[in-house]
Amino acid sequence: MTKNDSIPPLPLEPECLPYLRQPVVLGLSGGRDSVALLRLLVQQGCCVHALHVHHGIREAEADADAAFCARLCDELDVPFELQRVDVPTLAAEQGVSLETAGRHARRWLLAAAARRCGGRTVVLAHHADDQAETVLFRLARGAAGMRGMQPVYVAGGTTWLRPLLSCRRTELTEWLQRIGQPWRDDSTNAVPDVARNALRLEALPAINKALGRDVTPILNRSARLHAETMAALEAALEALPSRDPQGRLYLPFVWQQPLALQKAIVRRYLQQNNVSDISEEMVLNIVAILPAGAESARVNLPGDRRACRRERRLVIED
Repeated sequence: MTKNDSIPPLPLEPECLPYLRQPVVLGLSGGRDSVALLRLLVQQGCCVHALHVHHGIREAEADADAAFCARLCDELDVPFELQRVDVPTLAAEQGVSLETAGRHARRWLLAAAARRCGGRTVVLAHHADDQAETVLFRLARGAAGMRGMQPVYVAGGTTWLRPLLSCRRTELTEWLQRIGQPWRDDSTNAVPDVARNALRLEALPAINKALGRDVTPILNRSARLHAETMAALEAALEALPSRDPQGRLYLPFVWQQPLALQKAIVRRYLQQNNVSDISEEMVLNIVAILPAGAESARVNLPGDRRACRRERRLVIED
């Protein structure tokens, strides 16, 4: 047993463990978070394939990141893949920020790699401090509730895992130092020029100072409780007789419910029908057409779709 092997691993999210028995793809940036997760997955005996995305932004620094990741994977006998993307060009073509274009490119490449590897499972290195930033970010943008990142979720046929959501950034740093594992620091993360950086570098420290405590565990607990509440609401909505055998909303039942429950039923119906950009205004507009005596019987939706009241039913039409 080596010195490194004798150091206990950090705990991974229990929900993620069953998925780690199959091949997974890890997004490896070279930073402390993904490096720690790679070492932990190897320690767990996982069949892991590492993917590094070169964004074409930081030139020599980015080249050094890619070379570091390749060397680390070679040392650990982990299959390594390098993908190069011209993120500045993508951002200009899509009319989005570099951060957004890079995130979209990474997720597409990771999902594609997961399909090639056969497991269709991607592992991401988000941790507890990232979770706190996400909760604040979504609240500031007007998102409902304290919704945070989930340890496991499925999107587009790919299962996405976040095994480190209970670990703090300081824990990852200390663990890597104890096993003697270096990592790469992205110099752009130290500049508060985008919202996420500003939250991490300025907003959260200011809140901690104002309240005289570390608010990250509090924000994470709120996100967990909100997720539990939403899961309970989902189960309760599923049990309600709000739909007919064809899956359409049965309006005589819906319009007899309290407004808050009507909104929840309508929002869930829109989500099940893959309606995009669901807002409170959209939900309220639809609630207004549910009663038989309503002046209007339809509401326009994104993507040239509409919600229509037809014979005491609500349907989504193209």
